[in-house]
Amino acid sequence: MSEEKPLKMSKYAESRHKLIMDSFNTPREDREHLYMPVALAHVYFPRRDVKLDPTESFIHKSGHFQLNISQLPIPNVHTGKNQFLGLPFGPKARLLLGVINALALQQGSNKIEIEANSLPKFLQKIGLTDGGNQINQARNQIARLSASLISVAYQDTDGTSVHGQMPIVKGFDLFPKTHPDQLLLWRRNIVLSLDYWDELQKHPLPLSMEHLRILSGNARAIDFYTFLAYRLHSLDKELFLTWATMKEIFGGDIQRMDKFKGTMRLTADLVRLAYSDAKFTLDGEGWRFRKSPAPIQKRIYLP
Repeated sequence: MSEEKPLKMSKYAESRHKLIMDSFNTPREDREHLYMPVALAHVYFPRRDVKLDPTESFIHKSGHFQLNISQLPIPNVHTGKNQFLGLPFGPKARLLLGVINALALQQGSNKIEIEANSLPKFLQKIGLTDGGNQINQARNQIARLSASLISVAYQDTDGTSVHGQMPIVKGFDLFPKTHPDQLLLWRRNIVLSLDYWDELQKHPLPLSMEHLRILSGNARAIDFYTFLAYRLHSLDKELFLTWATMKEIFGGDIQRMDKFKGTMRLTADLVRLAYSDAKFTLDGEGWRFRKSPAPIQKRIYLP
């Protein structure tokens, strides 16, 4: 009787395994930094392409926080008409924004010089492939970031509300004369709006590039990881959240609670592969979070 040959992993599984091992073998102090403004650790971009009328806004509420994203009209000088490009969504928008934020903080300026001369190299930096489809998707997401108005409102316990508008990216030639049919040619400079740059400098949340590469195909996992990176290291006592609260934060796109529970358990398993130091448990009642080491050591960037 012949021996059975061991099953061979798919290329995708091999890639995931390599990313996990690389992350595991990289000390915390050597991990590469990405950043999000702290406000985006409470409320999150759409996970899928949300087909909204230009007059409508995407809204995500979580606790005292509310995120509004609305589309800005972009004049196309070649047609004489305004165009609406849609809202940023999915894992690529999150990863691209994290890299842009890190470059801005490293360079100490809201005008970012891109070290890579081409978009393919920029995508490789965040662990994405350099195929043509990926390039077009990245162009599209950066264009959507540049054509969206993002505002985060916080309602304090006394009922007062603080409302901040954060247009993120500006300064792109979205409809270049040389290729008017091609949305966004890559340029060496990205310019962040001053409001967003100010918020990012005051409240940067460090994330691990190595961890985010593992989670790069799953927007919900990136959101949960961002939540853990912000909350766990600062806990003084155990935090308990019911399933209803977790669904409010992470499951607005899922109608049924039983489906959300199954999805969120799988999400937690994936995030544990990246952020193995995160201490949390879940059962039929809800989720319990305990103080854990931050996923990455914070760096101070001086202007």
